[in-house]
Amino acid sequence: MRKKAKSILIQSLKVAFSLGLIFWLVQSGKLNFKALLSLLQPQYLALALGFIGTSIYLTSERWRFLLLTQSHKLSSTQTFKLTLIGIFFNFAVPGGVGGDLVKAFYFSKDHPESRMVAATSVLMDRVLGLYSMILMAMLAMIFDWRHVQNISTLRILWQVVLTLCFLFTVALSLIFSQKIYDRGTFKRLLERIPFSGKTIRIYESLHLYGRSLRYVISSILISMLAQTFSILFLVLAGTVSGLGDIPWSTYFLVAPLGFMATAIPISPAGVGVGQAAFYFLFNLYSGNTTDLGPTTITAFQVGTFVFGMVGAFFYMQRKEKVPQSIEET
Repeated sequence: MRKKAKSILIQSLKVAFSLGLIFWLVQSGKLNFKALLSLLQPQYLALALGFIGTSIYLTSERWRFLLLTQSHKLSSTQTFKLTLIGIFFNFAVPGGVGGDLVKAFYFSKDHPESRMVAATSVLMDRVLGLYSMILMAMLAMIFDWRHVQNISTLRILWQVVLTLCFLFTVALSLIFSQKIYDRGTFKRLLERIPFSGKTIRIYESLHLYGRSLRYVISSILISMLAQTFSILFLVLAGTVSGLGDIPWSTYFLVAPLGFMATAIPISPAGVGVGQAAFYFLFNLYSGNTTDLGPTTITAFQVGTFVFGMVGAFFYMQRKEKVPQSIEET
């Protein structure tokens, strides 16, 4: 009973935090809802939803490719439906991990013999998604190197991005390394920590992805392509809103970093956090004060919510419903 009450309290605080950020942005004039209405014009609406839908589909393909490394050949339709259900739960459950848990739950229900694969596939999917965001941001900063070097805050941001890229690359290399696995180096270290048995099984499962590097590399490339379509949506929203003439290079730098912020599980689907992050990053990179950032990410979240409602339809068609323990996570 205490655990349930604590969970409700934490979720309530997350929702309150998200709503508080949105309220502050609206009251201070940093979020322009009127500018969003321009996207509702038929000639823009279809293209905007097409960009988001393609991005979501490619994201589901990234997960499907990772499952192929574990000898699970799911169809594109199957992974796309589960991804849409996950998106619905990202909005329905405060925090960004709700959708991942739901995807893992339904995959394990459909493949009861592969529960560990269900857990590690969504974990690796999330890790590679973040890794590709870091790569996209790094490439964008290299492309606009002179501008980055002229602003001290951007130089610091470059060092942070470069460090994250290095740490992710080293961590994945160590996990995938066959020599380290054969020597049992990691296993001996993991045996000394609590819950070593489960942790070792997770490590062994994650290591298997490295034996099919072509699928892993394909997943990263697919993820970067998915982000490109998301960024194209932001460019469209920013152009149609008329809130400022921002170069495309700015979008390609700001978006990956902003999306990383929305991945932090402190609000439903990153709502509120994303608006604050995009506001700061757009203003920092452009050198101007504009409400373009929070307005475009709000449009993106609304479009994603539309696809989440499609996921809700697929969820209602499932015989098994998500356990309350997952919803409270």
